[in-house]
Amino acid sequence: MAAMHTIDYLLTNYGKDSKVTTILDRFTVYVIPRISPDGAEAYLTTPYTLRSVDRPYLTASQDKGVYQEDIDNNGIIGMMRFKAPDGVWVIDETNPIQMKKRTPDMMDGEFYHVYTEGMIEGDCDPLFPAKPLWGLDFNRNYPFGWFTENRQPGAGDYPLSNPETKAVVDFVIAHPNICGVATHHTSGGIILYPPGTRPEKMAPRKDMKFFKEIGAMATEEMGYGCINIFDSFFEDQSEYSSGAFDDWCYQSRGIPAYTIELWDLETRAGCKPRWPVDPTPKTMSDKMEDLGKVYSWVQAHYPEAMIPWTPFKHPQLGDVEIGGMNIKFTYQNCPNDYLLQEVEKTTRFTLRMACTLPRLDIKHKTEKVTEDIYKVDITVENLGYLPTYLTDSLLDLQLDHVIKVNLDGDFAFIQGQKEMEIDKLEGYGCIPSSLGFYADITTQKYNPLKQTLSYVVKGKEGSELTLSVKAAKTGLQQFTIKL
Repeated sequence: MAAMHTIDYLLTNYGKDSKVTTILDRFTVYVIPRISPDGAEAYLTTPYTLRSVDRPYLTASQDKGVYQEDIDNNGIIGMMRFKAPDGVWVIDETNPIQMKKRTPDMMDGEFYHVYTEGMIEGDCDPLFPAKPLWGLDFNRNYPFGWFTENRQPGAGDYPLSNPETKAVVDFVIAHPNICGVATHHTSGGIILYPPGTRPEKMAPRKDMKFFKEIGAMATEEMGYGCINIFDSFFEDQSEYSSGAFDDWCYQSRGIPAYTIELWDLETRAGCKPRWPVDPTPKTMSDKMEDLGKVYSWVQAHYPEAMIPWTPFKHPQLGDVEIGGMNIKFTYQNCPNDYLLQEVEKTTRFTLRMACTLPRLDIKHKTEKVTEDIYKVDITVENLGYLPTYLTDSLLDLQLDHVIKVNLDGDFAFIQGQKEMEIDKLEGYGCIPSSLGFYADITTQKYNPLKQTLSYVVKGKEGSELTLSVKAAKTGLQQFTIKL
């Protein structure tokens, strides 16, 4: 919906809003509303939850345990509880729909085991949750930092083993003009930037400056913090998750990429933000307090998501109760009443991000030297925030970024040649500046944002020259010059 909102906003406001008009006149915007159409349909139109796609991903040895099933046919897969003397959960006396953890000294009372609503497959006594049937994880299947299944479940048999992820990678590679990526996820209320496989201090310093300065705009528009994946998002920095799309974009293609984790129920409910990761983990008491806040918020703002505990005769377990909370439109996605504000602020950021891209301004000047001899100056300047090569990572990868200047027509070169190259031009984001004591604002020495190519040609007065300036990240511009 956030992607569709961006499309709608651009098309509706073109010719009316100056920023939208400028963006579409200057840049190309690609939007993929659903990377996993089949998975999205299964998630939205059935009771089931899934990570990426509704393709079975289990071996016979894994197919055991309690797996999700809408056994009471109410269209929602909730939780299932039943009494057991060794149960580790009790009913919260302050909110009977909520369960809380049994304390170590709790000897007497009614105790419960709690599982997902569902059926039991295979011999599993005592019960345990089954591995998900639809366990593929697209964001572990990209070819940078990919690990096997034993390291990260759902990664697939090999990188890009899913046709959906391969299609995305093929598209990006086939479109070298892509200069920035915003990939929309739920949930968490945080904006993430790579690298996700090494500490930020080991990445190019200038690239990290770009990520932070652009990310600060995301925080302004969305109210969500912007953090590095490896340093501040992962709790485990030895067995970290990887094979993600944003890391592949940046570390394999040099493209700045953000993962936007939309919606955060816990923050809405007044819980302490989960990120950046706190080195002191929450205690069970802290977690139960947060859960109470979440339940209270949902009951007050989206009561239809609460499922009263209802007795049910389970075909395998006997007497159970089914209830809890519909996590699909509370935790994983926002309730419908909050959808518009989530997608509006996402569009605001992505449009501001588009305005940071490199943009060439070309000026040309001709001067008659003698009869039929002319001096031609071509000045190419980058007016964008980002440099024409986007990132130092792209330079390290030795990917195409050179600006090619082609001058053609009915004339002869005396100085210069038909095709000349400009290696790179910095963007104004590369200009070092400082704000010191006594409001001392200073621009420091910086590498050029523009370059002039000079030609001397022989041709008849009035002759037309065709100038084209082309680069992978800045597109093609063409001009006609008269001598």
